[in-house]
Amino acid sequence: MASSRSSTSTALWAHLLRKDTPSSTPGTSSDPLNPPIVPLDRAGTSMRMLLHDTQANFEKFSGRIDSMTNCIESTKREIVTVKSLFEEQNEKLSMEIIDLVNRSQREVQKTVASPAQANELETLRKELSSTDLRIQGLDHRLDAIHLVGGSSTS
Repeated sequence: MASSRSSTSTALWAHLLRKDTPSSTPGTSSDPLNPPIVPLDRAGTSMRMLLHDTQANFEKFSGRIDSMTNCIESTKREIVTVKSLFEEQNEKLSMEIIDLVNRSQREVQKTVASPAQANELETLRKELSSTDLRIQGLDHRLDAIHLVGGSSTS
């Protein structure tokens, strides 16, 4: 198993480094089917692989960041829209309440200014005052009768 892993690793390195090998180097065959057994620059190849992997991760990350910022901008626009709609509805509701209070106040002022029983109360007051005058008149007559009756008996 270790030998198959090592041969696979060697084949992978050979494939990766095939592009890096010069087309005609002394001491190597120019046959592309027989890659060199040992990569010429393992550290450089590893670095390139890491750089490509990092670049791919950065591209994926930047795509996610772009989509996230687009969503944030969209959310901000929606918040502004909802805020303006809320303010409009709040203003409309406030105006409706103010109108209702004003109408109620006008109706109350109408009835308080001239209550429904005001005419009857005025008539009753006049009748009571005339009755009071009659009672006072009768009271004076009784006093006079008592005076006359009291002086004649003595």
